[in-house]
This record gives sequence, structure tokens and C-alpha cells, in this order.
Amino acid sequence: MESLLKYQHRCVSIFTDKSRNPTGFAVGSIEGRVAIMYVEAANPSADNFTFKCHRSTPTAPVNTQDIFSVNDIAFHPVHGTLATVGSDGRYSFWDKDDRTKLKTSDAINDQPITCCAFDARGQLFAYASSYDWHKGHEGNVQTKKNAILLRQCFEEMKPKPKK
Repeated sequence: MESLLKYQHRCVSIFTDKSRNPTGFAVGSIEGRVAIMYVEAANPSADNFTFKCHRSTPTAPVNTQDIFSVNDIAFHPVHGTLATVGSDGRYSFWDKDDRTKLKTSDAINDQPITCCAFDARGQLFAYASSYDWHKGHEGNVQTKKNAILLRQCFEEMKPKPKK
């Protein structure tokens, strides 16, 4: 399959349907973008899509935006929603079916978040904060400590009710 993303891919994660059969995957890239792609899409141009994430809010007067790599993607085992983590030091929760953001964290530990995972029951979200080399060896500050963090997530990952 050809990717919808133009720049270097950083991560990939498979998602399943309600019967737990693999149906597609998400790919994250260095351009702060994720592609959702279905393996056997009925209408690929409508079903497959990309979205922007892990970017700073543009500020006036120049309206420039910092763009950060998507370092990892994990799908919630119960709800089918997903989490992305990035070089901006934030995690975000998304509903791919509704194509909406559920939550974005504040920056964590003043470092990138490099990887993430859900436990099998979908109760806990684990993520690691450490340097990801996106600024080369010059950006590696030895005094910054690596951290593994856990948080309850089951309710936050529920898709919002349809209106």
C-alpha cells in the first residue's frame, strides 16, 4: 500500500473491528501528522484520511507553527480510540471513527514522549518520557531524567456520544 504521508514514517499501529479482526492501521510521521488507512476500504479516497497533531498553536504576528514528530500510536483495546505521543512532550487521545480529538495533555517532564501502550483491559495508559534525538546530540541534556508514567484512562478514551 502506498502511504498518504509525504515525510519519514516514525511509527505504525494496527487497529481492529468490533470482532477483533485487523482492519487497518495508523501511521505517524515526522511532519506531525497521522494517516488512518483501511486494508480493504470500500471507498479508499473517503475512508482513508490524515490529520494534523503534535503542533504548537500559531502565534501572531507571524503565525508560525512548530511541528513535532509523532513518536508512537496505540489503540485502546476496548473503545477502539487511539493515543498519539510526540516530540512536543504531549499525548493526545483521538476518536478515529468520529474524526475528533478527545483530549490533549499539557507538556510532560519537559521532554518528548517516546512510546506508549494500553493494558489489555484498557484501564491504564503507560507512556515514557525521554530524549528522542530529534535535535541531534546537541539537544541531549544529561540532567533531564527519563520517566515512565501511568494514568487511569478508561473513561477518557470513550468515544463521545453522537449528537
